[in-house]
Amino acid sequence: MTKTHHKTGQPVLVAIDIAKHRNEVLIAVPGRRRRKRLTVRNVREDIDRFVETLTAFGVPTQPEPPTSNGYSIGRQYYSMEGEPVDVSRVAQGERLVTVVTVTPQGYSDGRLMVSDPLPAGFEIDNPNLIRGGDIEALDWLQLTSDLRNSEFRQDRFLAAVDWQSDRAFRLAYIVRAVTPGTFHHPAVSVEDMYRPDYRATGETGTVVIE
Repeated sequence: MTKTHHKTGQPVLVAIDIAKHRNEVLIAVPGRRRRKRLTVRNVREDIDRFVETLTAFGVPTQPEPPTSNGYSIGRQYYSMEGEPVDVSRVAQGERLVTVVTVTPQGYSDGRLMVSDPLPAGFEIDNPNLIRGGDIEALDWLQLTSDLRNSEFRQDRFLAAVDWQSDRAFRLAYIVRAVTPGTFHHPAVSVEDMYRPDYRATGETGTVVIE
């Protein structure tokens, strides 16, 4: 029997032994009761049906609402000239500045990890611009520079921040819309690495790249 493992924002790989004429496959999401069992024969019709099932399984019919405990978090987009941008519909090749704002709900003394997954059609573009402070139009944002670590991965932006304050802080990076299509926009999140109950998630959405 094939086992599946689900992790939010990450691809799921499923292996089928093609040496067998048929396979019993169980699809399940940890922590949820819903399961689906399939018999998959080694024929094109069954493989197509299996792929269709994996694509639809576990996709919520309504967006998950934002959550907050100890912190709240939000994400905004701006043009390179500093104007607010609605990313529900953007042009292919357009460059945007992503700004993540974390607000403590009271005084914070936390070791925080911020994670901002990218929509599949976006990629991070030239992080050195933000590090070098070359975007003069966004000087008013007063971006946080005191980071323990930051990573600009292919699928997400990560930042570790030690924050002792009741004030909000902001992080930023540049993205480029590279692939036309309609894509799910995962939620940004923040979590105290030593007190994981103190965490927050932002809004999910949809990005259309034309």
